[in-house]
Amino acid sequence: MHIIALIIAIVSGIALWQWRVRQAAEAARELGSIAQTAANLPRKLAFKRKTGKSGLKLVDDPREAASVMMLEIARADGETSAEARSVMMEIITDEFQVDTADADALLTHAAFLLRNSPAPHAVVDRMANLVLNASGIGPKEIVDLDGMLVAVTEADGPPTAEQLSLLQVFRNRTGVQT
Repeated sequence: MHIIALIIAIVSGIALWQWRVRQAAEAARELGSIAQTAANLPRKLAFKRKTGKSGLKLVDDPREAASVMMLEIARADGETSAEARSVMMEIITDEFQVDTADADALLTHAAFLLRNSPAPHAVVDRMANLVLNASGIGPKEIVDLDGMLVAVTEADGPPTAEQLSLLQVFRNRTGVQT
């Protein structure tokens, strides 16, 4: 009889500890979720500030503008290929010093902004103007951005005429000489 009571006590103790561990894990997940929400708070507040704007008018960051231009140039000859997306991801992570998840989010946001965009030439012109007028962007950064755009045009082989035309729009707006 004592053995059965001992076994029941041991099983009850194990069940209690298992329940406590599960509760602690759930609390840790909840704290992680709260921390993630707090980390995203600046983005949410920035989004609220932009309410009333739509499409490309939402773009106010030169990195975002550069991503929009890269994507617009990449899709100038049709669908964006896996190679072009890979090149853009590499450029964004290396040059903008962000992690892969943020680079993917930036490209996804750029694609969202371009879904109902005006003509590609107008998009590149507007984004080039935004980059050109951004504080902290000098001639070196403009030339670096030109190199990034060239890398995107060459991702699938030789650039197409449409890609070269969009690249020329950027160069005309920014004054980059080749």
